[in-house]
Amino acid sequence: MPQKKSRVFQTRMTAKRNSKLNRSQRGKQIASFRKRQITRAAYEIIAEKGYYNFTMMDIAKRAGVSSGLIHHYFKDKENMLVTLLREMQNNVRLSLERALEREQDPKEKLGIFVDQGFNLVENEREYIYVTFDFLTQIKFNERMQRILSKLYRGYRDSLTLILREGKEKGIFRDVDEHYLSTIFSSILLGLEQQYIVDNTAFFYREYAARVKKFIFDMVLIEK
Repeated sequence: MPQKKSRVFQTRMTAKRNSKLNRSQRGKQIASFRKRQITRAAYEIIAEKGYYNFTMMDIAKRAGVSSGLIHHYFKDKENMLVTLLREMQNNVRLSLERALEREQDPKEKLGIFVDQGFNLVENEREYIYVTFDFLTQIKFNERMQRILSKLYRGYRDSLTLILREGKEKGIFRDVDEHYLSTIFSSILLGLEQQYIVDNTAFFYREYAARVKKFIFDMVLIEK
């Protein structure tokens, strides 16, 4: 009998522990959902109004939550904006990495890298606007400076790896991959910025295609 009671007790304790774990997991899932909900609203508001022209109440209304809930998850405005910046960076990087993982040919990978970079203007224009706004803060906010630095370094590193792989497989020329990754990234970002500032200056898709051809002409071994 004692052994039977012990097993019943253990079963009940296990059930309680599982219940606590389930509640804890649900709590984490809800918190994660709320944070994404708030940062998405912040993303939309900043894209519409700019970095200096929004309030936490604007974000609360857009997210459909109270301003108190925002302060529950984010200790201050800067903390929320830094979280938003990291999330933006991670989303863009993850999208690129997933696309690259499906390809083995360095030439195809280079094409994907260039296309995704140029497509941000048409598919994620808000991302460009918000990034511009954050760039104005790097002189005053070291955390944002570090995050943006990591973002651009990530672009260069991805492109460097593609160029290096292409060299090793005899597809690309013997180039200075770090130098070219810096130059290519600058060209992509510069064309995007010029188009955002003045979309009547040139035909974006045509120029993007010409830049892509220019990049391939610089690195591909002629056959």
